[in-house]
Amino acid sequence: MAVRYARMGAAGWVGQIGPVRLYLDDRDGAVNPTQAALAEAVAGSLAACRDAAAAYLDLFVDRQRACGDAEEPWWLDEIDVRACAGDDAAGYALHFTLQGDDGGLWTVDMRASPEGHRPFRFERRQG
Repeated sequence: MAVRYARMGAAGWVGQIGPVRLYLDDRDGAVNPTQAALAEAVAGSLAACRDAAAAYLDLFVDRQRACGDAEEPWWLDEIDVRACAGDDAAGYALHFTLQGDDGGLWTVDMRASPEGHRPFRFERRQG
């Protein structure tokens, strides 16, 4: 799946995979090629990445207590390939919301490997 990007300010690019926004860094006036390759891999297996991240959240989060509905689905809003600092070319973050969890943003950090895409950390921010 080829993702097209538009400039987002001086230091970044934004793309779209269906309703999900995707953010990448700028490298010399163009999309960061390492991040773009990772973004293409994520786009090609988006359902599996989303499901793995949502299952990871469910290991730790009681959705009934978080939003009032144990069956409320995790809504994937954004993918941030810029999220992992340093030389981690395989890292990215998925940002989720829950209907009824007003202002909550749930982030799952993922890492791509030859064995697949695996979650390794999550956090919740209130905003």
